[in-house]
Amino acid sequence: MTTISDDFEATIDQVARIEADRQKRLSKVEIISGKALMQKSFPEPRYLWDSALPDSGLAVMAASKAAGKTLLLLQLADAVSRGREFLGLPTRLTKTLFIEMELSERRMQQRLFKMGIIASDMLHFAHKWTQGDEGLQTITDAVKEHGYGLVIVDVMQMLWPMDADTNSYQDTYSVLSPLRQIANDLGVMILLVTHRRKMESADYLDGVIGSVGISANADVVFSLIRTRGEKEAVLHIDGNDIESRKIALCFNTDPLGFSLSDATPEEIGLSPERREIMDAIRELGGTAKPGQVATALGKDRSNVGHLMQAMAELGILKTIGTGKYTINNRIPTVPTIPTLRDKPVTGNDGNTGNDTLAASVHIKEELF
Repeated sequence: MTTISDDFEATIDQVARIEADRQKRLSKVEIISGKALMQKSFPEPRYLWDSALPDSGLAVMAASKAAGKTLLLLQLADAVSRGREFLGLPTRLTKTLFIEMELSERRMQQRLFKMGIIASDMLHFAHKWTQGDEGLQTITDAVKEHGYGLVIVDVMQMLWPMDADTNSYQDTYSVLSPLRQIANDLGVMILLVTHRRKMESADYLDGVIGSVGISANADVVFSLIRTRGEKEAVLHIDGNDIESRKIALCFNTDPLGFSLSDATPEEIGLSPERREIMDAIRELGGTAKPGQVATALGKDRSNVGHLMQAMAELGILKTIGTGKYTINNRIPTVPTIPTLRDKPVTGNDGNTGNDTLAASVHIKEELF
């Protein structure tokens, strides 16, 4: 028979359990006052690749198939493992692991030879790795065992659980969140390689497969934009504790890999005809008249003049003095061919002699 005393003791025990559970939950979180936060001092961020790749956290490299993302990361891994400058930015000597699950050892060796890379003892490779939680734990084990400061995984979907969907925010988050925690706990930078969608979007970040889940977890996102067969590319860099930037690259075949381009990232999106004009202006000392550019290029003076005027209206060039042009240092993003009006626009009442260029002149750049 249950007594009042037994009920009372049961109630006391239940209250004690509730309180213990509450304290246990609270012990798992950290709450700090705004005043205490503002009084804290933190060390300046440290980088493996100066101002582009921090020394710990999670980074993602995205590019379309055959854009050259593996080549670029092999160059980065080689530079970091030697403490050498990469694309004009210094690196910090760091032991590096490159997990390559798309190339065999033989093909990797061949590629490194073509790139002119003789890997040092500070750069290690793995061509076999387990998937899912075991694969993540194995990264932890390898970092602790060998002291890696940079781990590159090509491609990150190979670490995915078999039933995970890379386009699902929930699945992407469930994989990347613990991986980022591992990186921060170990003080290591983990760089994952993934693909871009075939159809590009206006925002380069939106073109990354699983972009929403990636953006929520990645400290840095690299996006390499290059069309198969093209010699030029643009590397977009965005993330936490770094300043967003774009680096113009030139793709080389001997040795295989990327180098800095003489063009700006904005110029790479321009038509060959416009690029010719800009190169000619540079060779002529930075400023030039249409006649001088036409002579240098061996082109028709009238066509050159019309195109230079159109480039000035689009903000690619700017006028200096009478009839002289120079390159605008901040080139806007523009379409390859200017949009022309269907109906002429007159400057004075009916005076078609003052028609604007866009209305009166149709420039066929492919015939320039």
